[in-house]
Amino acid sequence: MFGTIIVDAYKFDERVDMAEAIDYLCSPCDNYVWASAGVYCFWDYYKKKVLYIGLAADLSDRFRQHNGLRKVKSNSCKWAYIQDYFKSNDKIGYSILVQSPLSQPITHRNKKIYEGFLDEEFSVENYVGQEGEQNIKLVEGILIEAFRKIKGQIPVWNKIGGSIEGQARASFNSYSLVKGFMNIEPSPFISKCSIRELSDNPKYCWYENWLHGARMMMLSMGGISYLEAIRVQQRFQIDTFKTIDTYKDIENEGYLNKVLKI
Repeated sequence: MFGTIIVDAYKFDERVDMAEAIDYLCSPCDNYVWASAGVYCFWDYYKKKVLYIGLAADLSDRFRQHNGLRKVKSNSCKWAYIQDYFKSNDKIGYSILVQSPLSQPITHRNKKIYEGFLDEEFSVENYVGQEGEQNIKLVEGILIEAFRKIKGQIPVWNKIGGSIEGQARASFNSYSLVKGFMNIEPSPFISKCSIRELSDNPKYCWYENWLHGARMMMLSMGGISYLEAIRVQQRFQIDTFKTIDTYKDIENEGYLNKVLKI
């Protein structure tokens, strides 16, 4: 249930702030905003060049590993690459492609929570949220292969091409999502706020979570426009909750005209 790309860029001494912001938006321990499982991209902030496309069952935890905030084997993270990048650059771009919390898989951080309210027949393999972990493997493969189709090689920090099934589904059109990782121009799929801005503003966080539903419709129902998807989402909310109309609040505030700054 993908739909929203959230773009940001950070300095070396902002790594902890970024990790905490990602955890607020994509915690495996709640169902407030988005699932913890997603696809992410490191990119050169100055050259607008993709450096790495990866996947994570826990985006915040993986970000900490890549940024030297949690110790793992050096060959299983990009900490050496990131340190080298910061030797000659002040900022690095980082973006996430997120899923609905309905796609939240079991991770090492939330397993005990789920075991607490699911019966003794519980198993990770049969839990419906594991679909979210399958999705990230597929989408990572699609995006890495789409990059290769356009650029002639995979991103410089990637070593493999990802899911074989994802590679088979990739098309030249899929590259538009790859470009979205580095894009601050208006786009139906790109959040109007950065990762840290959303984590600091619950109202905007709610707006983006609501718009995520429209974005999911666009991806799952080929041919439907952004405005059509928004209107379907709006009608559903009004019919269901009667007095709640989030899109009216979005319009009144002029949120869709907000300029993303990173």
